[in-house]
Amino acid sequence: MRAAPSSTRLAVTAALLSFAAGAGDAFAFVELGGVFTANMTGSLVLSGLTGRPGYGALVAGAATALAAFLAAVYAASRAAPKGPGPRWGRIRAVLVAVVVLDLAVLVLKSVSPAPGTALRLLTLAASAAAMGSQTAAARRAAGGSGVTTTFVTGTLTSLAQDAADGSSRHAAVRVGAAVMLLLGALTASGAMAVDARLGPAVAAAGTTVALLALPRRAHRTGSPDP
Repeated sequence: MRAAPSSTRLAVTAALLSFAAGAGDAFAFVELGGVFTANMTGSLVLSGLTGRPGYGALVAGAATALAAFLAAVYAASRAAPKGPGPRWGRIRAVLVAVVVLDLAVLVLKSVSPAPGTALRLLTLAASAAAMGSQTAAARRAAGGSGVTTTFVTGTLTSLAQDAADGSSRHAAVRVGAAVMLLLGALTASGAMAVDARLGPAVAAAGTTVALLALPRRAHRTGSPDP
């Protein structure tokens, strides 16, 4: 019989993943051509601004980010499939892959501080793949809380709708996710003022700490999940 994981641990995990997503998105927007790699809605809207300078490069970046994000969501969802309850071992493995991808972004940025088109698109793809994988893992872990960690429109909508219905369930974790997304962006922004490579480093650090907070057991018997 499955035991309900600590709601506190899940809230902390969601907050830390939101922090990491804010950092990753801030880095991508500032350093990779004004494209988001977590907030696909934002990138699609930016792609409609035809009068923006460098519009062709913007569209190429947004298309690359979208393709990598969706492919990563699919792959991560297959790696951590639905079950009677969250499969923490599988979710943890996906988050380890997110850290690896964030570190790959750091390495790619180190190769060339001012990358050409090909390297910029490769870095965008790695960043978007990290955000897509994280999104899939967070949704598998969140259950029915309505919390997303790479964008907050849905989270805030769930918060407002539940408030209208007289329910405060999951309110704290939803507010925490939104606040931590902002704090992640602020932290990465400040770090990038020192060294641009610190943006993905902040994202990797946030996800690493989230891994430590993630529940480790799925069964009352104490056996680790597959």
